Amino acid sequence: MSRYPIVVKEASSCMRNSKINIFLQKNSNSSGLAIKNFDYVEFLETIEQNNFQIRIETHHRGISNLLKIPSLNVQRTDFCKYISTDIIFVPMVRQFFDLEKFCPISKGKHIVYKDTIVSKYRPYIPLGCWIIITRITRKDSLPFACFNITLQSLPSMKSEPYQCT
Repeated sequence: MSRYPIVVKEASSCMRNSKINIFLQKNSNSSGLAIKNFDYVEFLETIEQNNFQIRIETHHRGISNLLKIPSLNVQRTDFCKYISTDIIFVPMVRQFFDLEKFCPISKGKHIVYKDTIVSKYRPYIPLGCWIIITRITRKDSLPFACFNITLQSLPSMKSEPYQCT
């Protein structure tokens, strides 16, 4: 039976003074084995119902280029409505960290459970490297948070990951 992993390769903020910070560390010991650290996503303010908008750009990285994939983009929409109705990204995100199901999303640290998830039946997203740029603004369009996440979707658990960046 095939198992299709998605690996978080990198996550970082793309704006100063972001109100959502991502802390992912990939360390190794002297034997080269990965050491799991305390990873988390920190919300510096509570996300309230009807006060925030989200916009997502999705890019697929080929061997020599980066292509924007409009069919996987999310146009500016209400953040709380999005996390309660989305069937593509949000269920996947909830497997990585403890994102609350509905708003409000409380201020504080939300633990990252793992950096890899696996599907038994089909890849969550098409194979390859993906860069997902997420922008969250207040209802009045003032920037709130921006972060980039690089994911790699692999054909099997035995696949050798390659460089995405």
